[in-house]
Amino acid sequence: MTKSIVYYLVSLAVANFLLILVVTVFRDIFYFYVDITLWWPQPSCGVSNWIYFTCVYSLTWLTVAFSVDRYVIVCCMKLKLRYCKPSVTRWIIIGVYIAAFLVAMPTFWMYVPVRTTQPDGSIFHICTLHRNLSSIPFLSVYDHIQTTVWIIFPLVSLVLTNGLTVWHITVTTRIRQSLKGAAAGKQSDDPEVARRKKSVTLLAMISISFLAHWLPKMVVKVMERFTYPPVNRYNFYHPVNVVRMLCNMLIVFSSFSNVCIYSLTITKFRQELLRGVKLVLSSLCHNPRSLLPSDKPINVFTI
Repeated sequence: MTKSIVYYLVSLAVANFLLILVVTVFRDIFYFYVDITLWWPQPSCGVSNWIYFTCVYSLTWLTVAFSVDRYVIVCCMKLKLRYCKPSVTRWIIIGVYIAAFLVAMPTFWMYVPVRTTQPDGSIFHICTLHRNLSSIPFLSVYDHIQTTVWIIFPLVSLVLTNGLTVWHITVTTRIRQSLKGAAAGKQSDDPEVARRKKSVTLLAMISISFLAHWLPKMVVKVMERFTYPPVNRYNFYHPVNVVRMLCNMLIVFSSFSNVCIYSLTITKFRQELLRGVKLVLSSLCHNPRSLLPSDKPINVFTI
């Protein structure tokens, strides 16, 4: 792997880890297991959502930047000499994180803790949108364009770049095979063709994963915009709100599935993972000899 790919994978791993940390620790454990009136003051609700949307925006646009980087490497021979450099990649990653932090800033004022009564009569607080959000023009406009920044633009960009990359790889592979005069049954003998097939598989898996995790959220957002009368977001037992929470769960789950996709498609990572599993199993079976490499001589020193 090139340094640019390593930088993108590490930045995506950091964004995924921060997303899981914010959701599980600050948005679930504190809200439902700690008394919010004592331990979770009102500003912290906005801060947690600010960090949450920063992680979501950075994760989304880093995925798009990674796909664009793959597109430039495959389809733009002249541009990749200037664009696909480790120094440029570092600045792109830093810019995405800073832009995500600034774009997510209005969410600090959009979310407040709201007292909610359960069917059994117990009262708890949940962090949700401000009730008078429509009366604040700036936040109301931001709430409407948030879906575009968060889902629609990244979705279109990802599908477009990955589709063009796959199309270019397919066309160039056919030209390569025709020039070499390879038979149809011997295509797999060409290492370059095998490498390109792996690239197509990776890009297809990234696109399918992004669509599976983010498209339901976009559909729910559109339903909420065009449903009349508007859905009461404070009725957490309404079917639309239940589906919306399930879609949020899919987004959080994507932080796990994306890491698996990026990691398991790398041959060396799979080899190291298999080696680690074997070492753990051998240690559990109390077989110390299996922990030592068998292809190297063992020198025993005695006093």
